[in-house]
Amino acid sequence: MSQSVLSVRNISRSFGGIKAVNDVSFDVQQGEVLGLIGPNGSGKSTLFNCVLGQLTPDQGQVYVNGKSVAGTRAAALNKLGVGRTFQQLSVFPEMSVLENIILAGQEHHGSMFSRLFGASDAGLTPQAETMIRFFRLEHLRDEKAGSLSYGQQKLLDAAMAFMAGPSLVLLDEPAGGVNLTMLANLKERLQTYNREHNTTFVVIEHNMEFVMSLCTRIIVLAEGAVIAEGSPDEIRSNQQVIDAYLGG
Repeated sequence: MSQSVLSVRNISRSFGGIKAVNDVSFDVQQGEVLGLIGPNGSGKSTLFNCVLGQLTPDQGQVYVNGKSVAGTRAAALNKLGVGRTFQQLSVFPEMSVLENIILAGQEHHGSMFSRLFGASDAGLTPQAETMIRFFRLEHLRDEKAGSLSYGQQKLLDAAMAFMAGPSLVLLDEPAGGVNLTMLANLKERLQTYNREHNTTFVVIEHNMEFVMSLCTRIIVLAEGAVIAEGSPDEIRSNQQVIDAYLGG
């Protein structure tokens, strides 16, 4: 088997006497779309933050393309090809859609010298225009991000995350607060990007219809531990999952 894009090995993290994540391990292969689900308090966000370097695990390791990255900060992970979208949107409301996407790209391109003395857009406008077209934001190109609907801002957030051409993207509740029409558009864009670029996704999500239709494999957490893993059909019919999360 080829080397995993992401490997999580025996990750645990406690807060006081509460073990939020308890000895969790999994691998994600190139081009896979993995869903990570579970009830509130199951440890999903803590696990995500351990992978992304926002928290240092008490034990265990995280590997990206075979390189140990546990505790590595987001900026360094970006340089290794790891992108993310946020549950709490990270757009700059007073900047235009185009400016937001260029700014996201500038974090991943060039040196400090080139940023100080090069073109103001670091030559990224053509690439940003490509992202705008891909996520169907052309009509909003020059609008301030703060004037966009929440669903449009979700698309912008995704365009910013993909600006660096990441090989692995972690998506934190991409469906949250998005209306059905915009959600269908977002899902179709993610599926297309995955198909065209073979980019690997890991998705935390509460919207079961969305995650079941987007993901090829799903891991279910409860009380910090993995209780089930399998295809969407296998997860739908798993009685332990139904009892713990899906509600029968």
